[in-house]
Amino acid sequence: MDDLRIETPADGVRLLVLSRSARRNALSRSLIGALHGAVAAARAEGARAVVIAAEGPVFSAGADFADLDGSTADLAFDDAMSVLTASLRDSAVISIAAIDGACIGAGLDLALACDFRVATPGAVFALPAVRMGILYNPRRLAQILPMISRAAAARLLLLAERLDCAEAQLGGIVTHVTDRPGAEAARDRALALATAAAALPALAQDAAKAFAVSFESPDFKAADWEARRLTLLESDQRREALRQARTKK
Repeated sequence: MDDLRIETPADGVRLLVLSRSARRNALSRSLIGALHGAVAAARAEGARAVVIAAEGPVFSAGADFADLDGSTADLAFDDAMSVLTASLRDSAVISIAAIDGACIGAGLDLALACDFRVATPGAVFALPAVRMGILYNPRRLAQILPMISRAAAARLLLLAERLDCAEAQLGGIVTHVTDRPGAEAARDRALALATAAAALPALAQDAAKAFAVSFESPDFKAADWEARRLTLLESDQRREALRQARTKK
């Protein structure tokens, strides 16, 4: 679709670019569906890492108000976002958001569903649900809040404040900061991370991500992962990684 540009800039890396700059990259239901499909296709086609970037000076202004009517019918938008964020969170593909400018509301939700968030010094973050007279999707808040500091959560949720890049990094939202401004800088750094991620042993990386997701579950039991660890210890990828480590010494 025209609102989403899909590229393969390197082996194992898929680049998904929000292309609605005239609408400040607001997330429409159709764009959310396209992103979900693109993430699924990336995994099916063997991609190891996905970068979500944006055209123009704004990463995403949040939900497209044209898809909302101010009633309980808007729960359908929440459901669509939940499907997308779950696909990023649960996929073995490593996901990286490349953020420049404003990352607001559903745009922040999308970014937080990614494993990493690369931001430029000019990036700003907000979750203005209270200003819009609602409580943000409780199911997603239950997943988001453990990821960020209590102070950042209070400022976002209770005051609808905007956090600058430094504040967002301190609050646990931003994982990497570029050394220069602009969307291109964010995209370049995110693609470098994606390329590095795609070069790591796939079985171990898949297990590590699945473990991190499982760890957040109330049913988590470390013993359940021992069999998978034993399989990795006996794998060809493990032996090759050990051989390379010895060669480098």
